[in-house]
Amino acid sequence: TMKHKHIPYLIAGLLTGYFILLMCGNGFAYNETNILSVVDRAILTPAHMYKDNGIDPEGLLSTIPAIAHVLLGFCVGRLMLDGNKSEDRASFLNSQLITLFILTFSGFLLSYGCPINKKIWSPTYVLVTCGLASSFLALLIWIIDVKGYKKWSMFFEAFGVNPLFMYVLGGVLSILFGSISFPWGNSSISIHGFLYNIVLMPVFGETAGSLAFALLFIAINWCIGYQLYKRKIYIKI
Repeated sequence: TMKHKHIPYLIAGLLTGYFILLMCGNGFAYNETNILSVVDRAILTPAHMYKDNGIDPEGLLSTIPAIAHVLLGFCVGRLMLDGNKSEDRASFLNSQLITLFILTFSGFLLSYGCPINKKIWSPTYVLVTCGLASSFLALLIWIIDVKGYKKWSMFFEAFGVNPLFMYVLGGVLSILFGSISFPWGNSSISIHGFLYNIVLMPVFGETAGSLAFALLFIAINWCIGYQLYKRKIYIKI
């Protein structure tokens, strides 16, 4: 129902309105006086919220900036498609990188008055994360598509051709790893607990062991995704 050229104004309106809401409703407080917590507890009830000082990182009001986040991604996607049609794609990408850098810089600059905070999905969190991710995407397009350096990126294609499936797969495996247990010693242990506490942490320590588990988890997901990629099975909506 809205012309695409008007979407940036909608994004600005959503982020500005949400910032005003945070400022007027004690929105940066890490307790139940936060307007986000008040609304979520009244509508969702505490039984359906994260147990974290009454703050739900995926609550009702924080959906407002999340919508702006999605719309920003839509606009960036349109820019990328316009770049595909441009005769001088390299120059077009350079100009877009400058635009995205300004977006990121604006988020960091405004963070002095509006902290970058994922838990409340602050407007600056939207600007910085979208700016950084989009800038990195533009850089990859320049390296892979414009310059033709493709071989190093082959590993990631299994994720790229089935992003929705891989996202859901990661969530499902994470739940299964944490909930499936088996006997160990005098008690039981989950798959996650076994891999991290028994296998990886004694070798790498707590911090490096956590990183090692993350890399192992990515590798397991990749092995499944690669089978779909090899068979040219693409799951889309």
